[in-house]
Amino acid sequence: MQILKRDLDKPISFKEKMLNFVRNLRNNIQNIPLDDDELTDLLLSACRVNDFEVISYQGKKMFLNEDRVLSWLKEKILPNTVVLKLNDEDIIRLLIFCIEITYQMFSGGTKATVTAKGFRERKRTFEAILVDQFVGKLGEVVIKKFLEKRFPVKIALDWEISRQIDRYRNDIINAKKKVSIKSTPNLAGIWAEADIGYEYGIMVKCSIPHAVILQFFIEVCGFSRLVDFAEEKIPSDDNLFKGYLAEIRKRIGHYKCGEIQTDLKGIVCGYFKTRKCLLKPKGVKLEYLGEVREERYLLKIKDLKWKEKDWEKFLKEIELLQISPMQV
Repeated sequence: MQILKRDLDKPISFKEKMLNFVRNLRNNIQNIPLDDDELTDLLLSACRVNDFEVISYQGKKMFLNEDRVLSWLKEKILPNTVVLKLNDEDIIRLLIFCIEITYQMFSGGTKATVTAKGFRERKRTFEAILVDQFVGKLGEVVIKKFLEKRFPVKIALDWEISRQIDRYRNDIINAKKKVSIKSTPNLAGIWAEADIGYEYGIMVKCSIPHAVILQFFIEVCGFSRLVDFAEEKIPSDDNLFKGYLAEIRKRIGHYKCGEIQTDLKGIVCGYFKTRKCLLKPKGVKLEYLGEVREERYLLKIKDLKWKEKDWEKFLKEIELLQISPMQV
C-alpha cells in the first residue's frame, strides 16, 4: 500500500486509507486491547518516523511494509501496553490527587496557578485543569504498573502537593537519579521530552475516554444519585426537564451500579538519557510538533530505549534493581 506525504500530514486522510488494513490487523490478532482509532493513531506515529522500518521505499515513493507493521505491533506495542480499570487502587489515588491539587490551585493553596508555565496560555476552567492533571499524572501510574509487573522493584510516586513550585522534583521519588515521566493523549505524536535538570526522560502515550472524570461518577453510582435527586426536585409537570432526565438515565442505563467497565490505556514508548540528547531551544519548529515553547530535551520516539534489557539497565542505573556480582 502506497503512503503519500499528505497522508502523514493529515490524520483524517491516513485513517480513511488505513481503515480496512487496521481492522484486518485487529481481526487476525487475538486480544488486542486497542480500538481502531487508537491503533491507527499509533501506526501513523510509526509511519511518520519510520519506526521499526514500517515504511519501505521504492525510489521516492513510500509503501507500508505490512510484515514490519505486524512485527512492530507484536514486539513493541502490545508488550508495552498497560490497561487499567477505574477501580485500580492507584487510579483512585490519581483521581483524589487531581481533584485536591486543582482545588488548591484555585484557592491559592499551591504556588502553581491556572496560568502557570507549561499550561495553555489562556486561563482554563476547573474541569479542564482537572483533566489535564489526570492525563499528565496517568503516565506515572502506568510506568509504576509496567515496571513492577516485570521486575522485582517498588516504584514510589510523588503524591505530595507542595505549596512551592519545586524544580526537578523526581517523578520516581525512591530513584537515585532524576527521572521525568511525561504523558500525552496524542497517540500520533512522534516526540518524547524531558525538562532541563532531569537525567532520564520517560514517555507514555495515554488513551482515556472522553469525559473520564464524569465516567468515574457514572460507574460508582454518583451520577445516578444525582439524577434521582433531580427527579425528586423537579416538578412532575415539567415535561421538558423530565424528558432530559429520562434521556440521561437511558444513556447511563447499561452501567450497573459499582460495575467498573471503563479502561484506561497507556503505551510505554521508552526512555532516554538526557545527557545523550541535545536541548531544543525555545522557538525552534519541529515536524509534527510545531514551535517549541520552552527549552527542553526532545527526542523522536523511534530512538527511545524500550526493550526488556533496556529497562533492566535503567532500573540498575537509578539503583532500584540490584546489580548481580557477575555483572560488577
